[in-house]
Amino acid sequence: MYLAYIVGLAWLWPISVRRRVSVTAVGLVDAAAVLWLSGTHGTAWSVARDWIPGLHLVIGYWLSGAFFIEPSRALEAWLAGLDDIVFTRWGLDRLAAVGPRWLLEYLEASYLAVYPFVPVGFAIVFFGASGEPMAARNGFWTQVLLAGFTCYGLHPWLQSRPPSALGVHTGITARRLAVRRLNLAILGRASVQANTVPSGHAATSAVIALAAGALVPSALLPLSIVAVSIAVASVVGRYHYAFDSAAGILLALIIRLAFR
Repeated sequence: MYLAYIVGLAWLWPISVRRRVSVTAVGLVDAAAVLWLSGTHGTAWSVARDWIPGLHLVIGYWLSGAFFIEPSRALEAWLAGLDDIVFTRWGLDRLAAVGPRWLLEYLEASYLAVYPFVPVGFAIVFFGASGEPMAARNGFWTQVLLAGFTCYGLHPWLQSRPPSALGVHTGITARRLAVRRLNLAILGRASVQANTVPSGHAATSAVIALAAGALVPSALLPLSIVAVSIAVASVVGRYHYAFDSAAGILLALIIRLAFR
């Protein structure tokens, strides 16, 4: 459904012909791969089919980036205004400026952990879930993809730049954190250089913790700690606005409640 939406939108949105053709081609190839894998049999293909949705999540993110044209100044101002409250009244400015270095490095490491968090979350379900394995795996991926694709699907309509691009509350940049340099290097090469509202990082990591934790209860607490750390890190590190991450967590809670 997401691929049909994004390919159809490409022919209605005022983007370049090159972007339109790229979105269409990648979307059709990805859709064909999904259909082909769904009809294959055998152990090897079955395992590939179980793990491949994580790649669809990444493809869906990159496809949404093709729709970024110009940020909404009004939206950015509103998001930055809420950040003023969080950073000034709640003390996040002071945390970024003089907080313990180990804590800031931990938060940056948490943000970096979002990349392996998806396969780790599924591995916990794949190897640890009891009951009907296929139902558990399908249910996990349905929730994760729904969270991610909702964030990416809204991106064409809610266009904004990350707060670091606006230079607001960026005192953390003066701390010269080691893990932060790695995060910035990865984002410089793999990011679409735009902001998603809600935050895809917060939404997917939160729903992974909730969905995997429901199937493997012993994993709920550690996964939740990491998910919350990712959301906080995205705000303190200026990768996302506070509203983005809060909305992402709320989206994850709504999805999890719906699937209960």
